Amino acid sequence: MKSSKSIVVIGAGITGLTTALLLMEKGYKNILVVVKYLPGSMCIEYTPPYEGAHWRIMAKNDDILLQTSDTIGYKKFMKLAENEISTCIEITPSFDYYDDDSVPEFTDPWFKDVVQNFKMLKDCLPQEAKVGHSYTTILVNTPVYLKWLEIKFKAFGDNALFPTRGQTVVVKAPHIQKKKKKKKKKKTITHVGKRFLTIFFITGIQGINYVIPRSDGTIVLGGTANKDDFNPFADDAVNKILLEKTIKLCPELVLNNQPSEIVRFAVGLRPTRIGGPCIENEILNNLDTKTFTHAYGHGGFEVQASWGSVEYVIEMTEKRNLPVVSKIARL
Repeated sequence: MKSSKSIVVIGAGITGLTTALLLMEKGYKNILVVVKYLPGSMCIEYTPPYEGAHWRIMAKNDDILLQTSDTIGYKKFMKLAENEISTCIEITPSFDYYDDDSVPEFTDPWFKDVVQNFKMLKDCLPQEAKVGHSYTTILVNTPVYLKWLEIKFKAFGDNALFPTRGQTVVVKAPHIQKKKKKKKKKKTITHVGKRFLTIFFITGIQGINYVIPRSDGTIVLGGTANKDDFNPFADDAVNKILLEKTIKLCPELVLNNQPSEIVRFAVGLRPTRIGGPCIENEILNNLDTKTFTHAYGHGGFEVQASWGSVEYVIEMTEKRNLPVVSKIARL
């Protein structure tokens, strides 16, 4: 049976993580990904953070295997862009130009019936170009897409798990910290809006805003929690709204008519789960019986829940109260 086979995937690049995810989708349960670098690593040996990626054919007109591969990739990426992860996969026009009009792949390309909106270009070509194509393609933000693959693999089988994208503004406001000397304690402020449904369904910037001081004189102003949003860049409009809302909550952020110095705009993904965190044991039966204890899905409340959750994790591990195995996805 597929579920009983142990499969090891070497590497957590695009191909490695796609392999692991597709194996899970095809019914293989015991998948181990062995890695040297993880998504987010910055190293010359780990290319995805640096590369640009778009769909553009590599197959020649007589290479059926590569044609099949490119066709599957085009359809899959288009589907992802339309239905699932438009924040890191975008649909856009492509223009390809060629100086040599004697090559069949340029004058009569095999993919003309695969892509959307294909047109041959003969006018308004760049200097020296003799032929060209235009068609609809996709752009892939590879660092963000790689993180999406990692999250999908780890969460496979748990449909309640999803990422939430948080955006905050970190400011320097040491004048607020100095209030301690005047026997006025620094404070944390939270404003929960009407669109805040539960702690696991926060909608955009209307859900909850907060002012959280740190011991180093900086203050975290937040925040957002957008479901299934993989955009790694801070949104300027959201930054402006966050500053406006948090200054209303804490007017002391403005001193002598001057706003606090901005240290950085921050964006991060949190694993969040409908119904709350998953803390449970799971058993893997192969040559050696192994027990895994899952603890994930805390969303933005992981820090405050960490000690209590870990106490329960250790209790579960010691008692070995084991449910029926559903999946083992390890990275």
